[in-house]
Amino acid sequence: MQGSTFFMQVFGYEKNGDATFYTATGQLDGNSITAPLVRYTGGRSFGSEARDALEDSSPGSVTVSFRNGLKGTVQFPGEAPVAMERFAIKELTPSLSNPLAQVGLRGLHLLILDENLQLKTYRWAMLQRNAQDLPELVERIDEKGVDSTVPCTLDAEHGEFLCQSTDSNSDIASLRFQIVGGQIAGHATMKNAPELQLPLIGQSETAINHVNGERQQQNYWEYSIPGAYTLGPPPTATHQWMPVNGTWIVQDELTGKPGRGLALDVQNSTMVLQVFNYGANGQPTFHMGSGSYGSTGVNTLASRAEFALSQYAGGRSLGGAAQSAQMVANAGSVRIELALNREQQTPHVSQKGTVTFPGEEPKAIVRMRLDSQTSLADKLFGEWYWPIQRTHLVFNQESNGVVISSDGSVSCEQKYPARPDFVSCTKAGPPPNELSTNNFRFSLPLLNQGSNWIQIRDRFGNLQGLGNID
Repeated sequence: MQGSTFFMQVFGYEKNGDATFYTATGQLDGNSITAPLVRYTGGRSFGSEARDALEDSSPGSVTVSFRNGLKGTVQFPGEAPVAMERFAIKELTPSLSNPLAQVGLRGLHLLILDENLQLKTYRWAMLQRNAQDLPELVERIDEKGVDSTVPCTLDAEHGEFLCQSTDSNSDIASLRFQIVGGQIAGHATMKNAPELQLPLIGQSETAINHVNGERQQQNYWEYSIPGAYTLGPPPTATHQWMPVNGTWIVQDELTGKPGRGLALDVQNSTMVLQVFNYGANGQPTFHMGSGSYGSTGVNTLASRAEFALSQYAGGRSLGGAAQSAQMVANAGSVRIELALNREQQTPHVSQKGTVTFPGEEPKAIVRMRLDSQTSLADKLFGEWYWPIQRTHLVFNQESNGVVISSDGSVSCEQKYPARPDFVSCTKAGPPPNELSTNNFRFSLPLLNQGSNWIQIRDRFGNLQGLGNID
């Protein structure tokens, strides 16, 4: 989902058992969509010359309904609706990249909403393990640096944390939440109304650990967590750069015609990848694989996964009987590498990558964009929270390329054509303190990741995040 635009790939099988894929796209109506499945043919196979695919046919429409960002139902042509859920890797191996078994510190932005889904309060917290190796949150109660330690328990089956506060400094009674792909979703209760469950949304930022003089980091966009610094820079550092999960495409195959794509999903230290492509005969197929994802080495600012891609056959066709597929061929190894992007036209750390398919040279890949944002108003209109300044804003006015908040207190514009991600803003009134100014800039997020601002609602009024989890 981007804005109100929905896009999906379906990896399935023909009636003769051959692997195939379909896509569907359209505008979400509430929490549901019905759209035609589309089949393609004639596209590029591994190692082949460049070939543009063509739309071939449609076997019918698919209906998808969402209960939240993790669960829903799907109805394929000729079938009854069936439950679906977000695929989750719930392993408990302690590591920097695994929030369920966190090593080191992980920063969390927590936004608690009221009964009307309006922002009630914000907290910054660190997720860590205590001396008994149990999870706990260190909650930053105010900007003066007052902290509260909140003990937690872990429901490993559901990947949920339950944290109960006993600190009189905090007005939060409990938190129940999941961390999925950098997004936080759950519920909170306040001490003045413990019977009322309030929606909790938010984002996970950097995780950091120091071991034997080496700084280890898992980055969604930042370099380090506030308060997690050591005296002087460590001599070495390793980084695991987290992509924005979802559909990626080969950059030089953006011809306006159907091409190959990648459904990329990194969880903890594992990458799961499906490639929708074509066989040597031009018929649609898909390949799938998974493997370990981590730093390419000390001080490289890059991460990599390399594993075998497999092809399958014999699985369930649309409207057919339930049956499991079997692996029929190993196509060779694929390599995915992601790095801090210093290029000006795609400046987001989660946008830059390369793929090396079997029998091919490395090619640039980019995250697929569905929601066209041609102006700064398209990018900024909506509801935001600025954690550093504890500032809550709604941008809904524009004048000569300058975007202005609803109360007129902040105006923003793009002053650097070579850096389209940078936005320069001016805040009315006196500076917060004698060491600060009212001029600042921030980086626009990519699909609500990669910024020191958090988007609460987009320009269409869509509440961001995973919604009300069960």
